Amino acid sequence: MSNEIISKSNSFLIDLRSEIRMLQESRSKYIRQKFIFVISLLGLGSVSIANIKTSTLLFIVPLISLAFDLYIIGEDFGIKRAGGFLKSKDSDSPENEKKWEKYVKENRDPFSFSAKPLLSALVLFVSSAFLYSSYKNYLFFWAWLILNVIILFSLQFYSKYLNSKVQNVQGDS
Repeated sequence: MSNEIISKSNSFLIDLRSEIRMLQESRSKYIRQKFIFVISLLGLGSVSIANIKTSTLLFIVPLISLAFDLYIIGEDFGIKRAGGFLKSKDSDSPENEKKWEKYVKENRDPFSFSAKPLLSALVLFVSSAFLYSSYKNYLFFWAWLILNVIILFSLQFYSKYLNSKVQNVQGDS
């Protein structure tokens, strides 16, 4: 291999590692923002200010939580996709890096996959618990609740699909 090819390969690997760090920071930012938005809106929606009924805000809180989940899933997929490439046979990454990526894949935190939907399910439960007494007789409440549950499960399946897609492409060495 010529020095120019090795230099381009090293430059690419450095850029890829930089992209992974950027995606990790972005994912962390989305998780923090999700907590801030959700907690703020849950708090605001659960209190009454004078004669203003703020509980209707609780209808959008689960949707905001699920929207953040989409961003988090996207960033997570980007991280795993890049790590999968680094581990692949086609990568020029050093052997110890390939071993590290394989080790990471085999030793993932088993609870991290359920943390996103669990928090969003909890947000939906809290919102619907507050809204139930006021809106339980309205078709809109039940349609909203069913729609949110469908979206929650769909996002979980979508996330699982993306993870399996990365696992299939990684080409274990």
